[in-house]
Amino acid sequence: MDVMHFRELRAEVFRLHSEQRYADALELLEREADRHPDRFGDIMFWRGCLSALLGDVDGAIAFLQEAVDRGHWWSESTIMGDPDLNSLHEEARFTRLVATCRDRHAEAQRSARPELILLKPESDPPWPLLLALHGMGGSAGEFVEHWRSIATEGWLVAVAQSSQIVSPGCFGWRDQDRAVEEICGHYEAIARECEIDSDRVIIAGFSQGGSTAIRIGLNGLLPVTGVFGIACAPRDLDEVRKTVASSTSRDLRVYLVVGDQDYVFRRAVEFCELLRSMGVAAQLEVRPGLGHEVPEDFSRSIAAGLEFLLR
Repeated sequence: MDVMHFRELRAEVFRLHSEQRYADALELLEREADRHPDRFGDIMFWRGCLSALLGDVDGAIAFLQEAVDRGHWWSESTIMGDPDLNSLHEEARFTRLVATCRDRHAEAQRSARPELILLKPESDPPWPLLLALHGMGGSAGEFVEHWRSIATEGWLVAVAQSSQIVSPGCFGWRDQDRAVEEICGHYEAIARECEIDSDRVIIAGFSQGGSTAIRIGLNGLLPVTGVFGIACAPRDLDEVRKTVASSTSRDLRVYLVVGDQDYVFRRAVEFCELLRSMGVAAQLEVRPGLGHEVPEDFSRSIAAGLEFLLR
């Protein structure tokens, strides 16, 4: 049997989960687990979640405990905040496991720092800038691969990595005040080092990173031309309405890419409709059959998105 790319495995597991086919998803992970040793923590967490959903409390704790015994951990907000694991909360074994994770997270967080990957084009400046934000549980090193192509087309590409660590090698933007502070700090550093075309500055992001990018764009926290979001939409549309009504964000352009099988799909549709009703230029690219992920042929979305945002 061919080995599934991890991206394909994740998409299939999430699809089966959304269809409540928990046993099928668990069977798939059991078959593929050993083929992705670098994603051991993710796979064991999913196996724990699926076992819990199937009513196998002992099995769920065993999967999570095996990961912890081998040095892995998750942030307390991740492991306690996932509703799939609610049935474990009263178990003393789970409480001890969470305490171990909490201690390891605190130790790792003390040395975590915001990072930035900068890809400079070979053309002469000033350069258009694309500042990209990874999703929850992502990293700059992983997310930059989606954007390398535009660096060869004259764009300065900056991919930020949060200092908020959620598990080994994985980061998130949960604390939005800290996220905004770090992202604005990155922009200021880039502006000092590089000559930027101020008429072509895009902030982009996937999932939680995309929602963070939307917040920064709509609130005018950075001088961006547009927002490029993937698999994201704000949760509070009333807050969006107030923000747009009281700011200059009507000059902003917003482009979203979302799959029609993504759990944020309906919210993304409503968000774009709201923006248009308030005079903000917004376009939604819907990918049939796609779940909560970056499209495999993402270069097509990049071309369409940049064309719209710079129109």
